[in-house]
Amino acid sequence: MDFRIHGFDIYWDNINPTELTFMFVNHQKSGDGISIFSHRIGTDYIQHVKTVKSPLLYSPNDVVATSRTTFYATNDMKNVRGFLRKFEILLGMPWGHVVHYGETGVFTKAYNGISYPNGIARSPDGSVIYVAASSEPSVNMFRPKPDGSLELISKKVFRNFVPDNISVDVATGHLLVAGK
Repeated sequence: MDFRIHGFDIYWDNINPTELTFMFVNHQKSGDGISIFSHRIGTDYIQHVKTVKSPLLYSPNDVVATSRTTFYATNDMKNVRGFLRKFEILLGMPWGHVVHYGETGVFTKAYNGISYPNGIARSPDGSVIYVAASSEPSVNMFRPKPDGSLELISKKVFRNFVPDNISVDVATGHLLVAGK
């Protein structure tokens, strides 16, 4: 398997508490995708379930699982190579977006117009999706809608700090933001 990982998430629920689902951004030679794996606690192996790809997933940076089969992922840039990519970073152009992979196995654009969407996480109850926008620099808070789209509900803008990877402490619900 061609396995070149970037961002990842681990999903667990009370329905089957001995099973973990791992989702990885995978920059394969054949194109970017999200590779999904299953692991049963107490075993010493992880099983590849599938890798999903779409033309909408062309510059993935991070992924957050919303179930064992669904997720949101950030596309950090519109331009994947060359001068325009550097231009996009330098000027902080809001050309990145978040995609949703739903129960039907279809990718959709969940939210558009983010300046370098980087890390992504969800609240413990799934009611909020957090996206670090490194070029703004901010963390955006979204409400997931039934169709998979995201509604912006709040934004925390930083001074002298660039958010990168984010995570949520499942015990407290606190958002943890790493950056520089």
